[in-house]
Amino acid sequence: DRFGGDLDGRLRLLVEIVHDIRERTAPDFTLGIRLNVDECVPGGYGPDDALEMAGRLDALGAVDYLSWVTGTNWGALSYLQTEHWGPAPAAAAVGRIKAAVPGIPHVYAGRVIDPEVAAATLEAGHADVVGMARAVIAEPELLTKVREDRIDDIRPCIGCNDCLHRGIVDGLRALCAVNPRSMTPDVEYPSPPARRDLLVIGGGPAGLELAALSAEAGHRVRLWERDDHLGGQMWIAGHAADNASFHRFLAFQERRLGSLGVEIALGREATAAGVRDAGADVVAVATGAAPRRPAIAGVDDPTVLEGRDVLTGAAVPGDRVAVIAGENHLQPLVVAGHLVDTGREVTLVVPTPGPAPLVGPYSIGAWMAKLDGGGVEIVTMQQPVGIAGGTLHLAHVFSERRSERTGFDSIVLACGGTPRAELARALADDPVEVHVLGDAYAPRRITYATHQASELAAVLSRPGEGP
Repeated sequence: DRFGGDLDGRLRLLVEIVHDIRERTAPDFTLGIRLNVDECVPGGYGPDDALEMAGRLDALGAVDYLSWVTGTNWGALSYLQTEHWGPAPAAAAVGRIKAAVPGIPHVYAGRVIDPEVAAATLEAGHADVVGMARAVIAEPELLTKVREDRIDDIRPCIGCNDCLHRGIVDGLRALCAVNPRSMTPDVEYPSPPARRDLLVIGGGPAGLELAALSAEAGHRVRLWERDDHLGGQMWIAGHAADNASFHRFLAFQERRLGSLGVEIALGREATAAGVRDAGADVVAVATGAAPRRPAIAGVDDPTVLEGRDVLTGAAVPGDRVAVIAGENHLQPLVVAGHLVDTGREVTLVVPTPGPAPLVGPYSIGAWMAKLDGGGVEIVTMQQPVGIAGGTLHLAHVFSERRSERTGFDSIVLACGGTPRAELARALADDPVEVHVLGDAYAPRRITYATHQASELAAVLSRPGEGP
């Protein structure tokens, strides 16, 4: 019909909407249009089409500004980009349009992650205005902190998109993974009736957030971490290039704890006796999760490595590697992607009809494009039942048909974790108030850890509430 075909037809509906809005609004009403630089889908328009569209829309004299994104909601380049793409990945493409159509303001949005990226985008002439959405969800006071020259106090967005995927995949309310208070206006955080002495065991995302929030509330806080660094599994996952933002967030949390006077002891293994001797009023056990080792015949074969060790460099795999997926979120993809980056030939074995079914549409495409581009073979609906040397014995999860894959130098486990809750059990009968949180409570995503910490911090500041 007339709303399709050539560019005139494809623009017709938008032009009619613009004219209709203008007829119904006051002359000083501001009207902008958000467009895609590149739809990144077969049959969609690309950057050259977008440039021509910008010129035509400007010529209408009815549009006040153009706002640009790029990508799809289900593709390698999502218009809500993950860390894979780096900062402001499509800014230069918008800059090309801005140079060709200078008579109208252009807004660029897409992984503008911090003030430095925003400033660089503007200084390069790629846009007149930048849009920062997820960055301001992670740090609602971003503009205030920039104005006050408190750049190091800005909480960084890690681009995990859980703020969207919780609703799309899990049917849960939208929440930010790194800032549990930015999207929870209904949660109350009263001033505590009395200062408490809190001992936090474990410096992963749950322990770090609880320590910071409790110190901000005025409590005395000590944090013991058995490793020589903070971060828990976020620190491990941050060794993958695609998770570099994790380490930026952990550096922010460490600065935050330092400014609050939290007493941090690294390299300190907590025991029940040591905790009792510490004399704290409240103990929070955030000891994380141990790698889950599936009950597969031959899993102790020398060729079998743990994915966490591969990420940190504690274990070095051979050239041809099989990755066994034992959880349905990002861990297997992170491990496989890291192996691709280090030049390995990778086979990913997953028990589901497709990999990572709990990773939402705004993130999955980037991972799939990377793995496919790196030559990763994905073997679906297969459960390992045996390991012998470089051979994987498999069973189809539905038909139980047996098969095998051979010739691997290393077999890497990416099978999630099991709670490290031994300390909590050892303190169960003690009079001290004990709480368990983070992966020590249940291995889950970062969002669950930080929000559980936030809710516990609120409980600790209410009078008369215990475990």
